[in-house]
Amino acid sequence: MNIQFEKFTEKYIDEAVQLALAELCAERVHCPELPSHGFEGRLREILWWLGSQSFGKAAVCEGKLVGYLLFAGPWDGFFGDVKGVFSPLSGSAFSYEYVNRGKLASMLFAEVAQEFAAEGIYSCGLCRYAHDMETAKSFVLNGFGIRCMDAVRGIEEINVQKVFGNVVFEELPKERFVEVKHLQKGLNRHLLKAPVFFPLPDCGFEAWFSEWIKRETMSIFAAKADGKVVGFLSVDEEGENFITEYDKMKNICGAYFMEEYRGTGIAQGLLSFVRDTLKAEGVTHLGVDCETMNPTALRFWEKYFTPYTYSFARRIDERAKGSLE
Repeated sequence: MNIQFEKFTEKYIDEAVQLALAELCAERVHCPELPSHGFEGRLREILWWLGSQSFGKAAVCEGKLVGYLLFAGPWDGFFGDVKGVFSPLSGSAFSYEYVNRGKLASMLFAEVAQEFAAEGIYSCGLCRYAHDMETAKSFVLNGFGIRCMDAVRGIEEINVQKVFGNVVFEELPKERFVEVKHLQKGLNRHLLKAPVFFPLPDCGFEAWFSEWIKRETMSIFAAKADGKVVGFLSVDEEGENFITEYDKMKNICGAYFMEEYRGTGIAQGLLSFVRDTLKAEGVTHLGVDCETMNPTALRFWEKYFTPYTYSFARRIDERAKGSLE
């Protein structure tokens, strides 16, 4: 097939939406819990916006769009102290009618990435469906590594062995969000350690926490034992991709339990309490995102949720700019 690479423009949006929907349908084969309808309009909005950004290519064969790869940004301090760009879920799609989708993904990345170093962009990330192994392998072989995931479950009951003793679970009112401050500090310390190495923004903890607890759409659920709050789960209306915007889906965006209370069933008990509360509110799907580099979180969430995206990241050697010149 003779592939031509062009700047992605608005003329490709209709075809791009169909490619994105086809990838969503393919992911649902492996993850049937995933919501599947009502996304076409949102995908169109995202692609309009991404098409206005600086970095994006369309792959065209005989006048038909067979793939695209679009990045937003750049931003300073993106996974390090350099400029970076990111391609969100739906920021790329590759036609299932194309014989070698992995090769197509690699060629599109080469077309886009050749502009990165010339513009001083040395960090790039992209989000892809978790079970699209053909393109995942292609990006890994192009130097990307997985750093985080989104996962989902239906709102069905969570099987919990109640071995946690005398523990109280509750949803905190807004004025009591500060009660989990010590746990959020513990989570931040945990994320700084090996093998995660995930620092806070430069504003520091106090400023970050102050803004975090002001989020109007966030709920915080807490577990209390021995007279103190020993664990929490935070839940928001949206997560980090367009699927999390589904109107009957809520998303866990933070969690931490004191080490001495782990392995007691408290975390599972609080998760079950969250599930019961949200189901009573009409929620049908529960999502979570976590750093895959955090083995503690990864082991826990994969017990109860099915991954449907992985986000990949690559750091480009800064010496590339000099070699290109």
